[in-house]
Amino acid sequence: MEETIVLGLGLSGLAAAEFLLKQGVSVLGVDGNRALLDSLKEKGMRCCHESEMNAPFTRLVVSPGISPNHPLYRRALENGIEVIGEAELALPHFRKPLIAITGTNGKTTVTLLIEHILNAAGVRAKALGNVGTALCDYLLHPAECDAFVVELSSFQLETMRTPVFDAAVLLNITPDHLDRYGSMQEYAQAKCHLEALVKEGGAFYVHSTVVAEYGNLLKNYQTYDKIESIIPMDYRDWGRHDVENALAAWAVCRGFSIDAAAFRAALLSFKKPPHRIEFVSEIDGVYYYDDSKGTNIDASIQAVNAMKGPVILIAGGMDKGASYLLWKDPFLKKVKSIIAIGQAASKIERELNPYFNIKRAETLEDAVALASSIAEKGDHVLLSPGCSSYDMFRDYAHRGEEFQRHVKRRKS
Repeated sequence: MEETIVLGLGLSGLAAAEFLLKQGVSVLGVDGNRALLDSLKEKGMRCCHESEMNAPFTRLVVSPGISPNHPLYRRALENGIEVIGEAELALPHFRKPLIAITGTNGKTTVTLLIEHILNAAGVRAKALGNVGTALCDYLLHPAECDAFVVELSSFQLETMRTPVFDAAVLLNITPDHLDRYGSMQEYAQAKCHLEALVKEGGAFYVHSTVVAEYGNLLKNYQTYDKIESIIPMDYRDWGRHDVENALAAWAVCRGFSIDAAAFRAALLSFKKPPHRIEFVSEIDGVYYYDDSKGTNIDASIQAVNAMKGPVILIAGGMDKGASYLLWKDPFLKKVKSIIAIGQAASKIERELNPYFNIKRAETLEDAVALASSIAEKGDHVLLSPGCSSYDMFRDYAHRGEEFQRHVKRRKS
């Protein structure tokens, strides 16, 4: 009997397994978390630990976080076995317009912004994918929709082959995930692969900075970032990254016959998702901001640039392979001190110590206390780690929640 392996049993993996089972496919779930496997077995799912998987299989469904270097992934490639991701498995089954959003930074914000603007204009839209709701999960629990806005990571794009998108946006490409990709060129290729997934006659929008750096990887595209007159002036004050996000949304939304007045009104009623340069509190004239979603070098640069005063930066976590020397020039005139935490702390200190006042903290709570002790009136204490969170926290949201908790305790 043909056997499909679902490797990685997080939200998307479980949704993929349930979707396949509903189609009558024989499915075996595989994961490295024994506690998770035990709970799934109690619920009746066929599954096994990745180290014990020796049975033959005819198709491998991989979750986004599974590296191509995983033994089962390599085994499939070496034996000519089909490897497919959850997104590729689900998307051909959608029958309404599909919009794809990718980029190093801003994906979730732009995805939710487009969803918000379309809904405000009467177009029933649903955000799916890397934003939180697995594509297969939607197919299992559908609702009436006119369009879908799909956030895609480079990991998801790696295993996609079918042109399904009516419109797509590539926001930016800056250093990230170099612990997975061998070079920036390889990472950029994964992002630019989105072009091949746009239907014939569909629209592919690319930021001009991507064209300048990686134009050799692109063929059919339109730039979208030269039309700033559409952005309300009171929104522009938030910073360059917010303007660019709004321009990306306008490029897509005008394709749904949304006029400028309706776009502006919806834009100004949009609330950004949490942990993205989120104001937390003002204590004794010191301003605290949570940018825990700033998980790469460029995101931290954007966050620092958005601050209106001197910055005490809390940075660090699980290193992703890029050099922190990229912070040197952008930070020199704005950052007073860097408080380094987590696994990357020693690398941050080693690379930036000649240029900045670097301090170390063992915990995030200690970092907040230290930042508060050295901050002066008018300073901005900013958590923008430039790293992933998994060395100390469940995810970036947990890290941001803990930062906010420690800040608010100091006010009480």
